Amino acid sequence: MTLQKAIFDMDGTILDSTAMWRNAAAHVVRTLGHSPKESIGRDTLALGMLEFAPFLKKDYDLPQPVEEIHAILEQRVQQYYTKEAELKPGALEFLRMLQGRGVTLVLATATERRLLLPALALTGADVLFDEIYTCGEVGHSKHTPEIYRAALGSTPKDAAWIFEDACYAVHTAVVDGFQVCAVADPATVHQWDEIAATAACTLEDYRHWQQLPFLR
Repeated sequence: MTLQKAIFDMDGTILDSTAMWRNAAAHVVRTLGHSPKESIGRDTLALGMLEFAPFLKKDYDLPQPVEEIHAILEQRVQQYYTKEAELKPGALEFLRMLQGRGVTLVLATATERRLLLPALALTGADVLFDEIYTCGEVGHSKHTPEIYRAALGSTPKDAAWIFEDACYAVHTAVVDGFQVCAVADPATVHQWDEIAATAACTLEDYRHWQQLPFLR
């Protein structure tokens, strides 16, 4: 069936924010006077923003309240989304190409709306998305498929594709019967074999979108 709707994750999928998120937790831990574990980037990869502070408090036995830990994270993240955000190479052109073909573009992300909107505006992608869904607003993380179902709406599943980078999110969508294109990202390189085996297809660079079988 002809592609009618493309559902995109944001961080690590279209937004080149992996390094920021990988370093954000370490920044919080250092700010509070501790040395981050080497694995901290991987340990926090699948966490939503509201899950960071409770995880760090428990994992590092931090005496500070969760609210204080979250405030430090929030300050770093907010600076990124409002002043530093960049799309992955070729992502903007890819989105414009899809829009030009009449494809409905939907964002389905764990990032809070108040943070993602400045990032989209900064990168010029704000005018491209028809709909935006966040895990916080839907009330479920991407460990369950509710956000994808909301983003799909009345569109047939075989007329929609989901673009995701995180292994757990790819798995969630595939198990629920969605067609998933896995987008390569440095944060998930250690899981790429599993991701590629799970998704229907993969995309390592938006500038090479012509290789996607559903767009030929």
